[in-house]
Amino acid sequence: MNFDDVIAPLTRQAFLSDHWGKSFTQMKGAAGRFTSLLTWDDLNAILERHRLSPPRFKLAQDGRSLDPNRYLSPGLGGTPRLDSGKFAACLAGGATLILDAVEELAPRVRDLSDSFREALRSGNYVNLYAGWHSQNGFDLHWDSQDTVILQLSGRKRWQVYKPTRLHPLQEDIEAPPRPTSPPVWDGLLEDGDAIYIPRGWWHMAYPVNEPSLHLTFATIPPNGMDLLRWMIARLPRHEAVRQDLPALDDAAGQQVHLETLRTLLAQAMDDDLIAAFQREWEGDSFPRPRVNLPGAPYEQFGPIADGSTIRLTAGHRLAFIAAGTNVEFKANGKLYVLPADLVPALEQLRDTRAVPVLELTARLTGDTAIANLKKSLVVLAKAGILLVEKN
Repeated sequence: MNFDDVIAPLTRQAFLSDHWGKSFTQMKGAAGRFTSLLTWDDLNAILERHRLSPPRFKLAQDGRSLDPNRYLSPGLGGTPRLDSGKFAACLAGGATLILDAVEELAPRVRDLSDSFREALRSGNYVNLYAGWHSQNGFDLHWDSQDTVILQLSGRKRWQVYKPTRLHPLQEDIEAPPRPTSPPVWDGLLEDGDAIYIPRGWWHMAYPVNEPSLHLTFATIPPNGMDLLRWMIARLPRHEAVRQDLPALDDAAGQQVHLETLRTLLAQAMDDDLIAAFQREWEGDSFPRPRVNLPGAPYEQFGPIADGSTIRLTAGHRLAFIAAGTNVEFKANGKLYVLPADLVPALEQLRDTRAVPVLELTARLTGDTAIANLKKSLVVLAKAGILLVEKN
């Protein structure tokens, strides 16, 4: 299953142009179309085999999180463990089960999460919610991320309201007022259905006294504040940005310094600013960890050959910025500079696929470029930016 399957019958183009970041929509589906992502048996196995505790795993009821001592017991080594009897009693009393980042525990959910990331060009995480009775887990609220909700099993009633402050931020200077108008949608989300709720739209979910299981795919696209923070973080390369401000009584000095800063800001906000930022944002978006034991401790620092396979680990993809005859990119908080003629090869790297070196070198022209690529791959592997999966 992929992103396009989830939003069907909408096309990706229609979803992105008409709804993404703009309006609520419902995608009806046949019962059972999401069941294979994660079953009740899968959830039972996750809870039995993993030591999970708040804030990742919690129970909530009537808008409040329950005291973990009500469903967890001390375990050997000091790590809490689930107490199945107390846990069942809490659920019988009306609690909702919440498990965050479930994509890390369920392979099929992880695959769909990767498809969401490619389609929406931003990272995401997936939370699971399970309820049984009629008490709601959360009160009326809005989220600071865009969400797609997939009903895996059972039904749940939802009320969705328009935003009372457009594009609210998690750390905003003004809180959105509670809605006073009727909901734009009040209905049952049934097995196989999906809904999309944009950031800032108020909503509330009500269990209907039957087992209900749903997944929430939460995506956080970049906004104007993210762009400005990124731009400002690049400005310290200029001396005028690093130096102290003129004294409070030095009006003339303040004016000169302000004009200098205005000029630097104007230069920084060139026509390619948003595109350059979005390339880096997408490149950084939540790389998936890949582990290759027992071979990794030997292969990581070994020679790079045509038969080697390479996977990017420091990001989803590398975002390059032109710098004369070179390019720059950031990885693991460090700036790297490489010859621009290596870009056709390096831009093939992903965290979702191990790429044969022979496939990378096929993108280059000349023995010198190929030799430089292999040297660069060795440097990046030693810095932990790449994972060498086979030598």
